[in-house]
Amino acid sequence: MNTASRTTVTDYRAAWATPFDLCTVNSATGTQTAAEKAAGVASGGTSPDTAKYLYALCATTAGHYFEGSVSAGQAKEIAAALILCPDHPKRAVLEANAGAGAALDADRASGKLVYTGKYLVGKDVVPGTWQSQGDKVENCYWEISDAQGNIMANNFINVAPQFTIVIPASAAGFTVNGCGFRWISG
Repeated sequence: MNTASRTTVTDYRAAWATPFDLCTVNSATGTQTAAEKAAGVASGGTSPDTAKYLYALCATTAGHYFEGSVSAGQAKEIAAALILCPDHPKRAVLEANAGAGAALDADRASGKLVYTGKYLVGKDVVPGTWQSQGDKVENCYWEISDAQGNIMANNFINVAPQFTIVIPASAAGFTVNGCGFRWISG
């Protein structure tokens, strides 16, 4: 049962007067403007209701789900929403989060950021020094293996502060379970 009160606003700028952490646009009327069409294209949205969703993002200023690093898809949504509300009070923060998310995606694509999975060294990941992600690591297993599948190095971390490991160029496999690693040097 939802006992939260509802507030009706007719302009996303009016929503900025009160910090909303959730805004749902129930209806939109009229013909889409050029900016609304451009925002829809920029977001990758295919529905005529895409602008409604983007306006909801424009109205949200507190507890925004785009806090911290975001995915490539979320970065597109941020850029698209900012077409509609270029004067958003948290524009700088949203753009910084989108940039950080794009950097994470670039690191994933280049084999320099991994999470749970099995990777081939030299194909999926690069050899070198890797750092665990987060200030504290819990329930993390990592393993480096050779071309025959023999374990060269491994460990299960119950709880520990951030740490580094080295994946040698002679390794063939890298397995990660329950944590993430980012390449920091070759």
